[in-house]
Amino acid sequence: MPACDVEPAPHPPARTGVDSGVSRRSLMGALGAGALAATVFSPLIARAAGRLEEIRIDYAYYNPVSLVLKEKTWLEQDLAKDGIRVRWVLSLGSNKALEYLNASSLDFGSTAGAAALLARINDNR
Repeated sequence: MPACDVEPAPHPPARTGVDSGVSRRSLMGALGAGALAATVFSPLIARAAGRLEEIRIDYAYYNPVSLVLKEKTWLEQDLAKDGIRVRWVLSLGSNKALEYLNASSLDFGSTAGAAALLARINDNR
């Protein structure tokens, strides 16, 4: 049987671990901030027919995204263009954030997943 002169196809070069300059932590923070911003702005768009003067948002030590948004004042800067004030309310735990939301003391709050799940199971909306 004659020998075959076909060479095997070359393998693609191995990844060299090129650093993109973006850490996983900063990417997750940016995604979280984007998610919070989307959560904040979508109800504002829905309520555009009425005049919105203030939104009440909680911040909590267990929610670093809220701390960054509050410290950087990005929401205040953007919403001020439309004459909307931002009032930050400290919640000392997911249970407090849920209480504030249920009492309509907050427009937007954050909770840990387990607290939200338990509240839903107990029919607290």
